[in-house]
Amino acid sequence: MARYISGTHNIQIDQFEPEQNGRHSALLVLHGSGGAAEYWMGRFAPTLREAGVAIYAPHYFEQTGTSRATMAMILDGRHFIAWLTAVQDAVTYVAERSCVDASRIGVLGISLGGYLAVALGIEDKRIRTVVELSGGVPLGWEDRMTQGMPPTLVMHGDHDDVVPVAEAYKLQTLLEQHKVPHELKIFPHQTHWFSGAAQMQLLMTCAGFIDRHLFGRQALRRAG
Repeated sequence: MARYISGTHNIQIDQFEPEQNGRHSALLVLHGSGGAAEYWMGRFAPTLREAGVAIYAPHYFEQTGTSRATMAMILDGRHFIAWLTAVQDAVTYVAERSCVDASRIGVLGISLGGYLAVALGIEDKRIRTVVELSGGVPLGWEDRMTQGMPPTLVMHGDHDDVVPVAEAYKLQTLLEQHKVPHELKIFPHQTHWFSGAAQMQLLMTCAGFIDRHLFGRQALRRAG
């Protein structure tokens, strides 16, 4: 079990590193409010690891001793900042791994993790691409976005009853205003929890975007 230091906390990080020698692209996967890092790692890791991508999922709730995030925690102005700090320290950990090319680190966030991924893309210049699923731009970060935001993929279900699809359109508007390269994919008839068929489609959409903006087209084509 791998761990890294964030402030006074020793935080677990799940990692799947390529067996091939050399330096590889890396992707951080940020879980949502339920803390289920393993669920999405199990869906993204196999294809990307085969393509030579290092995958990391920090258990950032350990920064605050949280098991599940409530709306009160998310909006209290303290927990979100603490989680973001833990994620930024995870970027440092990943960038220092001997198998990672520190110039090719991306982030993928789901729900609450999507908000964190957008904040990370705004704040941390080491991030080269952002994939955001069922989240949006966190309150207070709208005015922090600049043209330096990395290429961003926004994905959302149009029947999301947890995070309204309006959050995706709000983020799209900000990205357009700042001329940030981006793509928006709205999945019809999908709620916050995507069906099996839709999950396959979003995985393909995600892999294609990562392919174009970060990891190297030939590697993913061989893996797929």
